[in-house]
Amino acid sequence: MLPRMTWGNWLFWGIMVFIGIIFIWLVLFEKFLPLWVGLVIALAGFSAVIVYGPHLKEDHEELEE
Repeated sequence: MLPRMTWGNWLFWGIMVFIGIIFIWLVLFEKFLPLWVGLVIALAGFSAVIVYGPHLKEDHEELEE
C-alpha cells in the first residue's frame, strides 16, 4: 500500500515521472521516434499518477467503514 500523501506530493511525483520519461526517451528512443511522441507518453504517465494516486479523502472514507 502506498503511503498517505497530499495532492502536492502526488503533483511532485507526477512531475518527476514526466521528467524521467522525457530523459529516458531522449536517450533511448529519439533515434526512432520524434520527441512529441515521448511528450504524449510522459503526459499520460503524469496524468496516471495524478488520477490514480490515493488521495486523503479516499483514505478517510475507508477508515469510516
